[in-house]
Amino acid sequence: MEHLDHMVAGRVRRAMSDAGLCLEDVAACSGLPASDLRSLLAAHGSFTVDELVRIAAALDCRVVDLLPDEGEMR
Repeated sequence: MEHLDHMVAGRVRRAMSDAGLCLEDVAACSGLPASDLRSLLAAHGSFTVDELVRIAAALDCRVVDLLPDEGEMR
């Protein structure tokens, strides 16, 4: 599971960069505490579906864009 946490965190960081938003921007737009988001981006735990939905809305992307695809899972 830890590998998956790292993969999702990497996808979220990439989406944040693509959107030109910093951690504080995404935290404010998603309603997540910045400290929680920072911890999740460091893969210290797993994102919940609710958190991913809120982050995707803040980044104006699809939730599936924040998840690794089948090829990455190997």
